[in-house]
Amino acid sequence: MKYNNKFELPSEINLLMVASQLTLDTTGLNRMKNLISSNIEWPTIMSYSKKFGIQPFLFSHINQHRLMSYIPDTYYQMLKHAYQKQAMQTLYLKRQISELKELLSAKKIEFCLIKGAELIETIYSQTPVRCMSDIDILCHYDNMSTISNILKSHGYMQKTMHQGKALESLFTHRKHFPPFFHKNRHTIEIHFNLFSGLSIDESYTQNAWSTAVHEPDSSQCHLSKEHHLIFMCNHLAYHILSPQEGLVLYWFCDINEWIKKYHSQMNWHFLENLPYKQLKDNIFFILKIIQQEWDAPVPSYVCHYHNHHNHMNLSTIFQKTIVDNGYQRKKRVIDYYKKILLNKEEDWSIKKRVVYWFCLIFPQPGYVKDRYRVKKKVLIPLYMIVHPVILILRGFKRFFLK
Repeated sequence: MKYNNKFELPSEINLLMVASQLTLDTTGLNRMKNLISSNIEWPTIMSYSKKFGIQPFLFSHINQHRLMSYIPDTYYQMLKHAYQKQAMQTLYLKRQISELKELLSAKKIEFCLIKGAELIETIYSQTPVRCMSDIDILCHYDNMSTISNILKSHGYMQKTMHQGKALESLFTHRKHFPPFFHKNRHTIEIHFNLFSGLSIDESYTQNAWSTAVHEPDSSQCHLSKEHHLIFMCNHLAYHILSPQEGLVLYWFCDINEWIKKYHSQMNWHFLENLPYKQLKDNIFFILKIIQQEWDAPVPSYVCHYHNHHNHMNLSTIFQKTIVDNGYQRKKRVIDYYKKILLNKEEDWSIKKRVVYWFCLIFPQPGYVKDRYRVKKKVLIPLYMIVHPVILILRGFKRFFLK
């Protein structure tokens, strides 16, 4: 889909872009002062900063650089509360991650922390600003049964993420396992592949394992600097290009800060030899945006790589996210379901497509129970009847109503 490249970001979004960094240089600080003292709408700031997960970042910069006088006290207190809440969550997260490390290491299960779980111990180790909805861990497929038993013995329970066993068999190898929930802790997602949806997924994940660095006296490993960068860029590109997925600004900050910290330690020519065009396009697409908008120290030749996303920039990305009209949104949803029906996977047979749609509309009882939080078993048959009706009504609303 083509967007208007002349779309100008509102001042509120520009302010949040500046704020989505750990530190501000003189240029960034002056830009923030100019934006924060201009005629901006604070209700909009609060709405967007929450939507894009950047409220703790914004408060941190405002507090550190003594910019409180530019903000109505009501909104300053709201930002302060968001920061304090995130600080407490980060404290609990670090404790939970430490417990998980001990549990897995005690059984000699090899694992890598990925995404936020790795970043709050490296990039964000000195600040609690990074939000996390769950803890992501990369493990080997063969260890899944043991990991499941360990987590369940410590109070976690696993809910299905598929409408039936048939869909699980079609998709599990491309995604993480159904997440593990705990009533008092963050959700845990166990991954065994890094690049879901790409044909090189399993083989390239094994390549990442082969270059991972082992911690002494522990079964924890760390992905190489290059592989973790590739993983983060591909994950962000997926969310930008998908018609269904959300977007948060701290994912840009993750990559920007990772590059700033480790750019001199990385083999940038490694990126040129990526084995799959779509993966390479995704990586260079994100790196180009990070370099252009946040001046990340990416080598100049990297940013000149030609890719098929070059019609998109940060303006068009936010245009899709914040001012997308009903027609555009509807068209993306229709295109998404057409892709699922016609070419979700190029090697899918007609039988697999029929199975997919049947399971989507008529799921198994376990999925219905989890999705609708049905507490009484006697009500499950009723919800199994209601579920297809809900899907039909939702489809009618999306395709025919504004």
